[in-house]
Amino acid sequence: MTTKTVRIFVLALIIALSLALPAMAKDLTQRLGLGYNYQLGFNVLDDRFDNAFLSNDSLSAKYWFTPQIGVEAMVGFVYAKNEDDKGVGAEFGAKFLYNLIMEQQMNIYTGGGLGLLPISVDFNDKTDNNVGFMLQGFFGTEFFLEGLPNLGFDVEVGLQYIDYDKYQQFGTYGGGFGLFGIRYYF
Repeated sequence: MTTKTVRIFVLALIIALSLALPAMAKDLTQRLGLGYNYQLGFNVLDDRFDNAFLSNDSLSAKYWFTPQIGVEAMVGFVYAKNEDDKGVGAEFGAKFLYNLIMEQQMNIYTGGGLGLLPISVDFNDKTDNNVGFMLQGFFGTEFFLEGLPNLGFDVEVGLQYIDYDKYQQFGTYGGGFGLFGIRYYF
């Protein structure tokens, strides 16, 4: 075979495989996944402690309308206290998801999210009640292990903005072991 023939063969093989990928893709259309998600976690800083006081995880429900378009809803709460102070926080979030690449055991997606963060902290001498919000933009991957076709694991990395009372934060999130989600699809 000549070099030109090999190049044409390789190009034809790549085209054939790329056209076949949608047929082999992990299709989650009209399926609901329920589980756990840490990607809408937050921290609230208190001037008296000079460190994080509240943080929590979320229960998650993910639904795919089409092979490319999905949504995720999250809800979580936390109660924390130390010797003098205590507080309760909640989070209610929603994400819009768009699949970019679909493979047999993995989907790669992008999206955006919005979260509301109602928090009440009792400092013994006063109570502070506020509602903050969070905006997110991200890329993520959801993958499925061989032999467990209904159990999805996801990891996201992206940017987020948090605004809570006098506290504002902008930066990256994701990349650590604790920033992941797991859900079972019905």
